[in-house]
Amino acid sequence: MRDAADGRTRRVERERHRPTSLSGAALCVVLLLSMPFHVLAAQTEQTSVSAESSAPRQPAASRGDDLPQFALAGPKGFGFTSQDGSFNLILHWLLQTDFRDFVHSVPTPDRDTFIVHFAGFRLDAIFYRKVHAQMFVNFSESRVTLLDAFTDAELASWLRIRVGKFPYPITEERLTPGTNLPFVSTAVASILLPSRDTGVQVLGSFANGRVAYNLALTNGAVAGALTDGDFDSNKDLVARIYARPFLTTRLGILQQLGIGVGASTGVHQGTLDNPQTPVFLTYGGQPFFAYRRDRASGDVAIASGRVQRLAPHATWSWGPVAAYADAVWTRERVNDIDVNMNSWSVIPTIVLTGEKAAPLSFIVPAHPFDLSKGHLGTIELVGGFGNLSVGSSAFPAVANPETAMQRFRVYGAGLNWFPLSGVAILISYGHQVFTAANGAADRPNEDTLIVRAQVVL
Repeated sequence: MRDAADGRTRRVERERHRPTSLSGAALCVVLLLSMPFHVLAAQTEQTSVSAESSAPRQPAASRGDDLPQFALAGPKGFGFTSQDGSFNLILHWLLQTDFRDFVHSVPTPDRDTFIVHFAGFRLDAIFYRKVHAQMFVNFSESRVTLLDAFTDAELASWLRIRVGKFPYPITEERLTPGTNLPFVSTAVASILLPSRDTGVQVLGSFANGRVAYNLALTNGAVAGALTDGDFDSNKDLVARIYARPFLTTRLGILQQLGIGVGASTGVHQGTLDNPQTPVFLTYGGQPFFAYRRDRASGDVAIASGRVQRLAPHATWSWGPVAAYADAVWTRERVNDIDVNMNSWSVIPTIVLTGEKAAPLSFIVPAHPFDLSKGHLGTIELVGGFGNLSVGSSAFPAVANPETAMQRFRVYGAGLNWFPLSGVAILISYGHQVFTAANGAADRPNEDTLIVRAQVVL
């Protein structure tokens, strides 16, 4: 249900596409046209298109091995690969255009509007088959936002080291690209989690892919914010383990069951200029909770100690049905007061056209749209509900109960159409209910309808 521009092996249906060999002149034209672009559109290496796997192995040449030998073009991206497949440069692009409608009353000063939610590129480079570099940039709102920029080195089949800016490795949803989410945004539980952070990460999988792990040392990002700066010398430790214990068994209904738990801890010290405290938004983009930030009067709530997070999560699919669920508990020290928060969410989906479902996955149609053959592509029905609660210690000491809500509940429904591989129309509706603290007036309910046209290549 929610996007934090949003972020983090995904079980995505993949199609193999044979690269197209071009003539020498055409290859030069493609090379010249592609050189200005520097980024792609997706969020994690786990779900990124591997240029190494998509390019067929070619026989070694007697000369010219240091130059691109083949051009690649198709729904999985555009780029070049060396003759032996050891070096790859693959470009993807993503465009998301939304229509956002407040169904009943429009909050002031907002409005019903069309929005270019995302317009960007991702650039993947692979060296010697073992080193992967990725950059991910968004150009929407007429500004440049660097989302991901990391280098990943494979040291063993179970061990990789990643350095740079990457998706926050604490839950499966946070490691999933926004293009793979069943709603236009992440679920309620993820509101309490950062989307990205900068640092060093060790990750990998073992036991034939049944167990995956992440361990990272990061600057210490704040939920609801996307910044590159490091505002104190303290660091956060983030860890996660995720297992699919029945993957290799014959228990069909349990084969795709995944269970994981993530956690983080670190000390945050804010300032008046950068309090390092979160701001939470509705699905219509309206703030429903924020700590006190009145600089004129000096009434500013500032992070003043340890921030701890615990995030158990689960995913599951069987045939055309899939679901995932998350829960998050946080404790943060603000103005020397411990504030507890918790959130949870459950998202079920069903593919009405019969394809196999996978949680947190972009669906590839078994029968792409073709009216002459009676094919409509893939249609998916989505549901969801979630809750977020703020501890009473926040009110009124560090949060104003007149404007900061104590409880946020969401009931959602969606209908998604995937006519072709990489093309989607998503319709997401959310009914949002607010509860104030200390007898203050509840904020009016908010109902949002968002229709998104999405292209990923």
